[in-house]
Amino acid sequence: MQQILIYSQDALPAKALAAELTALNIAENVFETADFSEALQKIKEENFSVLIFDEPSGAERTAVAAEHNGIPVFYLSSVPLEAEEAVVYQKPFRLSAILSAIISAAARFEQSDKASVDIGFWRFNFTGRVLSFKDREIKLTEKEAALLNYLFRQGKPVDKETLLREIWGYGDGISTHTLETHIYRLRQKLEETGISFSAGNADGYRLLY
Repeated sequence: MQQILIYSQDALPAKALAAELTALNIAENVFETADFSEALQKIKEENFSVLIFDEPSGAERTAVAAEHNGIPVFYLSSVPLEAEEAVVYQKPFRLSAILSAIISAAARFEQSDKASVDIGFWRFNFTGRVLSFKDREIKLTEKEAALLNYLFRQGKPVDKETLLREIWGYGDGISTHTLETHIYRLRQKLEETGISFSAGNADGYRLLY
């Protein structure tokens, strides 16, 4: 599994759940936020296998239903809820039960077409970090897959500072050749695919295919 998003206004249960997901190797990365707008933006930009919303309001549930793009959704609620777009766990619940459900939901999602996109003639499975065409496969590292996915989803030039912040978590003004090194290695892997990058000029990098 790649990433799980947790939205909660209460930091303690969110951190406890995130810690369990990480400790049990259910998730490689858990993104936590108390900002609902940020959660929606991350869904558009990142590849999540599961989305968890703690005590979502009616308006928030409506937004999730419109934006989750087939990603499995879990609602944690202290009151009874009915939601077609999500599995609802009413508090209190056994942590082991929801962890088991998350594992199953993520596994189903990762095997589905919704975990993949077409880039040119190639199929990109972002959770598996694999580009495939007929019987050929190109395996990517975690950062290579994240970089390819981010540029694909943006569909426009992205400057170096934004890529370093979104992919590596660097602050503004940091001098590093990390991005150029990854772009170079990714270009080598994609050399025969018809997928490439525009030069990192003043407008930034853009995925071409």
